[in-house]
Amino acid sequence: MSSVLPLQAIERRTVPDLLDRSRRFGLDRPFFHDLGGDRIYSYQDCLERIAGLANDLARRFAPGSAVATLLSNRFECVILRYALSCAGLLEVSINGEHKGSVLRGMLEVADAVAIVCEERFRAEVRVCGAAIDRAAWIGEAELVALCNLRAAWEDRPRVEVGPATPCRVVFTSGTTGLSKGAELSHAYEVITGFGYASRFELRPDDRWMFVTPFFHIDSVLSLSTVLHGGGVFIMAPRFSASRFWDDAVRTGTTVLLYVGTILTILRKRGDPPADHRIRMAIGVGGTAGLRDWFHGRHGIPLHEAYGLSECAIAAATDVRAPRPGSCGKPFEGYDVAVVDAVDSPVPAGKRGEIVIRPREPHSLFSGYRRNPQGTLEKFVNLWFHTGDVGSFDAEGHLYFHGRMKAVIRHRDENISAEELEAITGEHPAVLTCAAIAVPGELGDEDVLLYAQPRPGVALEPDELCRFLAGQVADFMVPTYIRIVERLPLTPTEKVAKNELSRELGPEVWRRP
Repeated sequence: MSSVLPLQAIERRTVPDLLDRSRRFGLDRPFFHDLGGDRIYSYQDCLERIAGLANDLARRFAPGSAVATLLSNRFECVILRYALSCAGLLEVSINGEHKGSVLRGMLEVADAVAIVCEERFRAEVRVCGAAIDRAAWIGEAELVALCNLRAAWEDRPRVEVGPATPCRVVFTSGTTGLSKGAELSHAYEVITGFGYASRFELRPDDRWMFVTPFFHIDSVLSLSTVLHGGGVFIMAPRFSASRFWDDAVRTGTTVLLYVGTILTILRKRGDPPADHRIRMAIGVGGTAGLRDWFHGRHGIPLHEAYGLSECAIAAATDVRAPRPGSCGKPFEGYDVAVVDAVDSPVPAGKRGEIVIRPREPHSLFSGYRRNPQGTLEKFVNLWFHTGDVGSFDAEGHLYFHGRMKAVIRHRDENISAEELEAITGEHPAVLTCAAIAVPGELGDEDVLLYAQPRPGVALEPDELCRFLAGQVADFMVPTYIRIVERLPLTPTEKVAKNELSRELGPEVWRRP
């Protein structure tokens, strides 16, 4: 019999209800292991802190208001996240490494009544140009103090929230255009965790290792999964290849959430210690070679999943009958199809665009915050169009083949080529430019930036690189830059990227 919490009726699918029901696994059990501070917190400890902070937030801010967070992986992220949910507030998670126009755009989308920000991100927030004068500022020291407030769980604020109430905003570069904020409801978060916990048969003795950034959709699905399964959530400040196996053994990690580059780096470090307890790894980007090494050589099965911020639960491997190389079958509650250019389903084995629609209310994202046009463009013929290329086999297993348009996946981050090009175009010496993906050394993608200078103006790659480093997060700075006299154009005056060479010859400058 499964130990996973059952899925509530739709009207009960809220985060406070999930937190409340997870008490069944025991209040004294360890729930959160903070590798940064090397501290373990019980479930009761966390609930009391959540209730204490939620009471404070509910007194200060009206239900439905947005709170922007710019935080690295730390214990306070979890307490703040669930306190916001219990106070009926909307968490808008922003990567604090962003700068300039990218950061300004995200803060404008947030339209937040408060900004919770670590000190190291403060200066960029202040100078990015966003209209934040009316927002309350909660700095690092105040956040720590607020997370030490305590109240009995029964005394938490009883703010009315429902399955459709907005809960999180997660930014995604998607497949085209500037970054968009996918708004997620309470019911979305609950059904996502239930789907993963039940599909992967999570157990109360499982310990889930989380090493990716907290502002990603990964953290939303991971925490909800652990709450449904009753296990321990282990969070590292960041991924560290040199510390990973020591941490995994010391914490008794049994489940690893991964992306492809993490696995590649771990394999390069050599064989894992014999006394590790990892029984499975869940994620995206596991190649045949990685599967052979981790599973065939070391007994750690890689269970692939397919999802995105707008629907993190589209498909995943069946742990009892896996199909290597596939993303498994769609989750219950969702229809997933592969269609051609006119939205007709394609036969098994043929590639097309992956599209999704829910069978129950509020189990897909609610829309892009403050971007109704962007939302409408993604829904055609009552299907959400992912912009991803996929195919089904004859037995209904989904295969992911890449993105239809220019998103570059670098060091586990999605880089919008259009966004990077728009910022590059702000350089006074650049006439036009194009960012494309080239194979990376770790099995991911690196950015090759083509730049055409203005007539009669000198443009040096290293100077352009320094300019970009001051405007964007480090992961967006191109690995390669090529200065050219002229870029090929399409009849509509757009850069013909299909004509650009991916060869990295001596004329291509490489970032030191």
